[in-house]
Amino acid sequence: MSVRIAILPTGRMEWQALPGALGRLFPEHEFYSLPRREEVASNATIDFPVPSFTSCDVLRLAGKPCAADKLIERAVAEAIGNGRSPRADLVLIIDDLELDNIHQPAAVVGIVREAARRYLDRIAAIGGNTQRHADALRERVSFHLAKPMIEAWLFADPTGPTHTGVPTSRLPKLKTPNDPECFCSDDPAFTADLGADCTTWNALPEDTPKQQKEKQKLRPIWARVGDRRSQHPKAYLAWLCMDRTEKKCSAYSETKGGADALKQIAWDSLLTQANHCCFVRSMVNDIAFHLNVIPEHAGVCASETDLAAAPRDRLLRNV
Repeated sequence: MSVRIAILPTGRMEWQALPGALGRLFPEHEFYSLPRREEVASNATIDFPVPSFTSCDVLRLAGKPCAADKLIERAVAEAIGNGRSPRADLVLIIDDLELDNIHQPAAVVGIVREAARRYLDRIAAIGGNTQRHADALRERVSFHLAKPMIEAWLFADPTGPTHTGVPTSRLPKLKTPNDPECFCSDDPAFTADLGADCTTWNALPEDTPKQQKEKQKLRPIWARVGDRRSQHPKAYLAWLCMDRTEKKCSAYSETKGGADALKQIAWDSLLTQANHCCFVRSMVNDIAFHLNVIPEHAGVCASETDLAAAPRDRLLRNV
């Protein structure tokens, strides 16, 4: 019997590509993204993608409503259903850990748990069926992380960078051993590049505050990610796809080359080494256990999101 699994990501690349990528791992089941394509097509004001909450140090968010609340609300709605469409059998919320939080995945999970508590408190305050919503969270909603961000996965696949559009003359140089979740480039030219050769970007006018703001917005990503540039897989992909004729100095596109590479990702390359990609394995194993199948790639899972290590007072399936 086919199972319906909803992916609730915070990036357009994941929204476009993860259902197809996961569908190759579990081909007998249906994967789809939230919001659904028909929702996006019919509602110009919809949150698309649903915003991330990890783009800052999440300790700043403790005890405060934040974007995690919207993720929980949307996930529960899909897990319960609305009568017009069947509910999902499983909903996976997926967000990037980001470099600001790479040292504190447990704190990120804590923010999700806080958001779940606030959600249930709101249901209780309006006299709703709190038990029904709590059961939906605990039985059919999980939270997972891409460490440090989804682009790191593409460097585990030998063909990943070329599928994104990286020329064969500019292949990645990475520190070894290369666990994508501990991504680190070893490319002095990349770490030293401040965008001096970005001729189109440098030629953009900056005579007015508006022009200055627009130019800053288009500044090459590798020139604005700070002193952790070597650990930033998205910035490295953009640099490897450098195109001086582009205003942003790169031909890399998350929704084109990035999505194409993610759809085709070589899961064996990602998961073969038992002590690498622990957060990815937590997600894949979560799906496998829900489908009652034995995970194909044994190995270490990230304790923060491992279904088998979920706390006794869990609010979601795994956290």
